[in-house]
Amino acid sequence: MTLILKGIAVSKGISIGKSYIFNKGNPSVEEEYIKKSSVPQEKKRFDNAVKKTLNQFEFIKQSINPSIKKSAAIFLDTHIFLVKDKAFLNNVRENIKSKKFSADWAVYYELLEIKKSFENIADPYVKQRIEDIKHVVLKILENLTNKKVKTHKTFKNFKNCIIICDDLTPTDVLIMHESKGLGLISEFGGPSSHSSILTRSLEMPTIVGVKSAQSIIKDNDTLILDGNEGNIVVNPEKKALSYYKNLQQKYLRKKRLMSTILKKDNITLDGKKIEIMINLELPQELKIINRTNIDGVGLFRTEYLYADRKDLPTEDEQYFAYKKIIQKMKGVPVTFRTLDVGSDKEVSENIKTGSVAKNPALGLRGIRHSLYEQHIFISQIKAILRAGHYGKVKILLPMITNISEVKSSLALIEEAKKKLGLEKKNFVKDFDVGIMVEVPSSAVLAKRFAKYVDFFSIGTNDLVQYTLAIDRIDDEVNYLYDPLNSAVLNLIKTTIEAGKESNIPVVMCGEMAGDNSYVRLLMGLGLESFSMHPSAVPEVKNIITSTNADEIKELSMEIIDVDDNDQKNILLDTLNKKIFS
Repeated sequence: MTLILKGIAVSKGISIGKSYIFNKGNPSVEEEYIKKSSVPQEKKRFDNAVKKTLNQFEFIKQSINPSIKKSAAIFLDTHIFLVKDKAFLNNVRENIKSKKFSADWAVYYELLEIKKSFENIADPYVKQRIEDIKHVVLKILENLTNKKVKTHKTFKNFKNCIIICDDLTPTDVLIMHESKGLGLISEFGGPSSHSSILTRSLEMPTIVGVKSAQSIIKDNDTLILDGNEGNIVVNPEKKALSYYKNLQQKYLRKKRLMSTILKKDNITLDGKKIEIMINLELPQELKIINRTNIDGVGLFRTEYLYADRKDLPTEDEQYFAYKKIIQKMKGVPVTFRTLDVGSDKEVSENIKTGSVAKNPALGLRGIRHSLYEQHIFISQIKAILRAGHYGKVKILLPMITNISEVKSSLALIEEAKKKLGLEKKNFVKDFDVGIMVEVPSSAVLAKRFAKYVDFFSIGTNDLVQYTLAIDRIDDEVNYLYDPLNSAVLNLIKTTIEAGKESNIPVVMCGEMAGDNSYVRLLMGLGLESFSMHPSAVPEVKNIITSTNADEIKELSMEIIDVDDNDQKNILLDTLNKKIFS
């Protein structure tokens, strides 16, 4: 019987093949205490497991195909770095010594503590970094418990199969790719996990978040994996199989065409220059992206420097990290978004944010946190300005809701500059400061905000969420998450118009900017600067260079005024299918 399953498409492409169920399972760990005399033995067990885990990651790194080594090394190095993390290692050893935990329980207990620290993070990109930590810790536990897991040698079964698993680690992805797997389906995961980023780098069709996939799909079922739409067809009929084979060939032809598109300038058919920039969250991503005709980094998330640690990053540590990013971009501007955390102790334990927020999305996050913990903000600003001495930087302030927040932030930036002057350190004197427009208040008052800042950056992910009062990761209400809602589109239009009237740039860095369905609509509303995940660049560029910007304005404005969703989608489809002479 044919079934259709739905998940989150994280890596594009269409694969057709037999299923292979890969169930690693997780080691079972119980709360266990030891005698004082057993402490040295348990410490040794732990150290041996860490050493074995490190050797396994190093072995995989050396074994992978040279053609993908550049992409793969980023993620394996991250895991190797986590295995060597002194704070984690010392905490586990201390748990064994002072709390008399068994090695297994000490490791698992530390994982639970780290998980707690991530619970109230508002930014989904940062939140998913816990998955990397979990993968590494579970690998150490496997080696501690001597649990038999599938090894590199048994992965030959993946050849020409679509693999179904509960969760994906970057290591799993690499080995599945090396073993000539056709595609990946996992029950858990999200688009911004390292595993998902790696599948995009390797161009391996992948769908995540498919609940109960391992229960519904059986070994050796025939599958169609549509990584473009997030659909999985289980045991398709001949007609569906023929349709998807044809679609697969069309996609491959389009993919070959896209590789030539990158060389084009970002100019519309009627000669209008449109900026295309990229969003980044890790410096390692710069190693694998194609920077051809990229106008800059429209959003660099800085939270990675603060995550999974008990101390705060020093000014120098931040400076060297930011400097490296700026130098790699070779003269094009890099926009650093200042720290955007939630509440409680979601990053360093030295970041105090008051009481735990019941809803971190509405709590002490973004600029609110920076104004609460001013020494952290000033340290970060100093690091950015010092790094800016080596290229072009912009500072982006998140979660701005009122003018006083902007004034206070600008005053602290001035204070940071004075401190650098007194310390006689080189730093950039000429730089832009902008705000994230991601709450309705900042969009409604955009014209007033424009008097104080140099640019706007529209964050559609939060703007949609806050405008429609829904949590987009809540399964019960996420059907209401609608970027085409007229209230959302009007706020976007208001922001763009305020920018034009005040002669300041407006960029969009939310998911809408990289979604093919909305590119022409946004251009029609006047948007001239898009920032997106690097993988979205070729198709967005293709749309921009095949569009007459002047001819889409009227239809774009019409879409805002339509109340009926079906009619709105029909008009959007008409807009996207329009062919220009």
